Amino acid sequence: MRYRSEIDGLRAVAVIPVLLFHAEVPFFAGGYVGVDVFFVISGYLITGIISRELANGRFSLVAFYERRMRRIFPCLMAVISFSMVAAIFLFLPEDFSHLSKSVISSVLFSSNILFWRESGYFNAQGDLVPLLHTWSLAVEEQFYILFPLVFVLIYRSARSNLLIIIVALATTSFLISIWGIRKAPTFTFYMAPTRAWELLTGSLLALGLVPPTKNRMGREGLTLLGIALIASAVCLFSARTPFPGEYAGVPVLGAALIIYASANTVTGRVLSLRPIVFIGLISYSIYLWHWPILVFAKYYLVDALPSWGVILAIILSLLIATLSWRYIETPFRREEIVKRRPLFVGAAAVILVFITAGILGLLSGGWVSRVPVEVAYLASFRNDVSPRRSDCHRGEGSAIALSRSCVFGVPKLPEFAVWGDSHAVELAFALGRLAEQHGRSLMQVSYSSCPPVIGTGSTGCQSHNDATLEYLRSHSHIRTIFLVAFYDNKSSRPPTYADGFRRTVSTLIDAGKHVVLIYPIPRSPADVPSVLARYAWKGIGTERLAIDRGVYLRRNAEILDLLDSLARQRNVSRVIPHEYLCHEESCSVLFDGKALYFDDHHLSLAGAQRIASLFEPFFVGSGQNADMN
Repeated sequence: MRYRSEIDGLRAVAVIPVLLFHAEVPFFAGGYVGVDVFFVISGYLITGIISRELANGRFSLVAFYERRMRRIFPCLMAVISFSMVAAIFLFLPEDFSHLSKSVISSVLFSSNILFWRESGYFNAQGDLVPLLHTWSLAVEEQFYILFPLVFVLIYRSARSNLLIIIVALATTSFLISIWGIRKAPTFTFYMAPTRAWELLTGSLLALGLVPPTKNRMGREGLTLLGIALIASAVCLFSARTPFPGEYAGVPVLGAALIIYASANTVTGRVLSLRPIVFIGLISYSIYLWHWPILVFAKYYLVDALPSWGVILAIILSLLIATLSWRYIETPFRREEIVKRRPLFVGAAAVILVFITAGILGLLSGGWVSRVPVEVAYLASFRNDVSPRRSDCHRGEGSAIALSRSCVFGVPKLPEFAVWGDSHAVELAFALGRLAEQHGRSLMQVSYSSCPPVIGTGSTGCQSHNDATLEYLRSHSHIRTIFLVAFYDNKSSRPPTYADGFRRTVSTLIDAGKHVVLIYPIPRSPADVPSVLARYAWKGIGTERLAIDRGVYLRRNAEILDLLDSLARQRNVSRVIPHEYLCHEESCSVLFDGKALYFDDHHLSLAGAQRIASLFEPFFVGSGQNADMN
């Protein structure tokens, strides 16, 4: 396979959007699709090499894996080393523990599995995980562990059907990706089986699935269309775009068209310009270095990077990537510098060192002794959650029979129920303590990302809500029901939301229940325990983090109006936490030295206990028609 400089130029087209997307530069909200372009390029180049060597009778698995190691390993190890050293001086213990886990998974090329399994409410914030971007390397390496073996087997036993089999594999992966983005979106994003079709698209190009065309104008048009497809995905896609699935077909097709048709075209010549090719040559180093640089800059500054900080981080990323390419990547690719045996032995030793360091980081709890006691205390509120969260709360896809829902308070049939999404968990535990003080009992019914609104949410959420409504309606001993949810997320509320909420409330009222509407909890602009702890570590006053009451009221105006209208009905009361947590201009995130949130919008157990007094009238008496604030 002859060298094609325009493909190195295409690497630049892939990496620059990723860099600018991660730097949060406007108009690059879909820049993450650069990874998909990389996948197509990788599949094309690697398949071309394997097929050519097989045809010449000199393919070797050992040599193949050696090339991959020379290409991937040295720079990755440098980035991991940098990340661990920087984290010693900057990271809070829990973040250091999480980094330790990602170090182990990264050197074993399984970080995509780690980040998939840890996605959800309790994962470290994505923009503060230095090795988060290694998920794509893991996908590639998992693919390349199996693909050469499968390819050689097909080539030697069913060569005449090689293209058909690869097409079938790519089609199956693509269909699974389309299905998965609706049923298991996080798994689909991170895992190799749902990304394999992107690499296999490149493989099919290398195998000549589409015969080359000599029509010059046609090739010019195809390459321009390819650039347009990638550009449109970069500019028009966002974090809300269901991805990968069929949407990933846009950048993948764009990359495929450029690889297929760009030779000896105007677009190809532009992509072959020396500055663009150079960016392509250092693209792997850019990809590896830019994200940790951005993460540690954000972490140290605590607040969002200012414009000058973004520009400086981009320049620093390009500079370090250039040095990394020149002094780390390039030398290790030359066999005369590092022979095969020392390469494998050295790699095994380095992997063992990093695994040991990761284990020590985990066993030490993130090396807590590095930070002052008061800093560690504030950071610990990330884990200030209900001790019954894991066994009383339903996550997506999990199941807890309503008849086995957790009941708090005295051991008798529950008179109260807290029904909601994850915002119900800590509140239910705090109210359970209150119920016990008054000789009463309370039931928790909660399901992640599932407000108590009939007819909305995922299929699982809708089934859960239908069953919950029927259960509460039919059990007469449950007389008072507290409804709570994360309302400060307008984009997740469908047009039917208000009608569904009215149906929930009216059905409960008709069943003779007393309904208590809990108004939205003010949302913090940042992860509260982490930011408070980092402020304290830097000697910055913790009062600097506060919630703007005006912003809260504007963001929640629509849901506040809906709740106000529902509260006018008979047997409906209100609890308004923001009137208790907020002052004239701001809302508290810290009280008596305790963080009131365990992230940016969930009340910690301390926060839930802080507002529990608002609910006491319901447990002392009937609480009918009471408004609490």
